[in-house]
Amino acid sequence: MKQPFAIVTDTGHNIPETVVQGLDVQEVPFTINFGVQGSVEDGVLEMEEFAGMLDRYGKGEGYPTTAAPSPGRFAEAFRRCIAAGQSRILAITISSALSKTYESALQGAELVREEHPEAEIEVADSQTGTMAEGFLVIEAAKARDSGLSLAQAKRLVEELSTRLRFLATFETTKYLLKSGRVRSIQHLLSSVLSIRPIISLRGGAVILFDRVRGRMDKAIESIVEEVRKTRDLGRISVIEGMAPDLKEALIERLTRALNVTREQIVESKIGPAFLVHTGKRAVGVVWEEKG
Repeated sequence: MKQPFAIVTDTGHNIPETVVQGLDVQEVPFTINFGVQGSVEDGVLEMEEFAGMLDRYGKGEGYPTTAAPSPGRFAEAFRRCIAAGQSRILAITISSALSKTYESALQGAELVREEHPEAEIEVADSQTGTMAEGFLVIEAAKARDSGLSLAQAKRLVEELSTRLRFLATFETTKYLLKSGRVRSIQHLLSSVLSIRPIISLRGGAVILFDRVRGRMDKAIESIVEEVRKTRDLGRISVIEGMAPDLKEALIERLTRALNVTREQIVESKIGPAFLVHTGKRAVGVVWEEKG
């Protein structure tokens, strides 16, 4: 049966590979730049190899940075959809406050509309990233597969985006400071080892939710308590950099605090687009809060 619309997204969604393979979506990768030493597409390097590079460079010395996909890359994805017989397209991007990806998608859509006036291309700003964006992509795929229209699916995505929360913590702020993406809260961050920052997204931008003194366990407990107080009986995901011990500690506390099973929690990995800002020792939660 012909699908009512196609879905295009960037690679900031962090949907587990086993899940995204079954969604039938077009992915447009970020570019990872290494100063003057070159660049690669998001997803090309193995995570272990990429993570190793984070400690190899200092700020301004080739430290990896992420660049939004160009309008041309989005246009290529839209053209592939049209060539496959899908002239109705929904694009979902990482927050416009974090990246120029949304703007690139809008510009790419305009390019393709000039070539294909019959094309209907809608672009939704997720106002978030990582698995919060991922849940929006999954919601769009469910809407598409159930036969809803492009307009209906976009409304569902935009409505869900207002209910998704994100909190994450990490052992050190040095990666945030190296990446240069936190100027607005840099004065609030501390390089003292005993301070664990907890960050959130508000209005699509990174904010400092809390600073916890002591071990990572305390930061994890703070996150779990906020989830317990605000979570609806809906979607929940645990995301990690490359820190299985932190992930296990967070999942164990969530299952007890929320009375959920591990199978109800989507386990996800932070991709390169976020790892450059958090480092490997990072863990967080995305959840649907009460209306």
